[in-house]
Amino acid sequence: MFVKQVSVFMENKEGKLGNITRILREEKIDIRAFSIADTTEFGIFRVIVKEPERAVEVLRSQGLTAQLNEVIVAVLKDKIGSFDEVVRPLSDEGIDIKYLYSFIGEKEATGRVAICADNMKKAVLTLQNCGCELSSQDEI
Repeated sequence: MFVKQVSVFMENKEGKLGNITRILREEKIDIRAFSIADTTEFGIFRVIVKEPERAVEVLRSQGLTAQLNEVIVAVLKDKIGSFDEVVRPLSDEGIDIKYLYSFIGEKEATGRVAICADNMKKAVLTLQNCGCELSSQDEI
């Protein structure tokens, strides 16, 4: 069960992020979650949106470098240790988490974490086997 994420490569310069968010707003593309990883030269804006394919098409039409990736979205229960209940089983199975970021679910005010791992299929099976609730694209 994977969720599509849009990754946008951008120069680390004033106004670049605002340009991307303006484009998405003008196209009425709903942003549900986001993360930015940066260096002094460039950044990667990772975003989960309601219409990922259309978002990539629109961003590319504006000359931006955008691509679709897949992440796993796990639901975090509102209790101590819930993040550990997601991360530890992956670690125990030797699955490397490349990156992750958290956000709040739309339908329920529950925490969620988007995960990109080195072995996505094994990560999904591991999380399902330990009883972790995963979200689909439609639930985001």
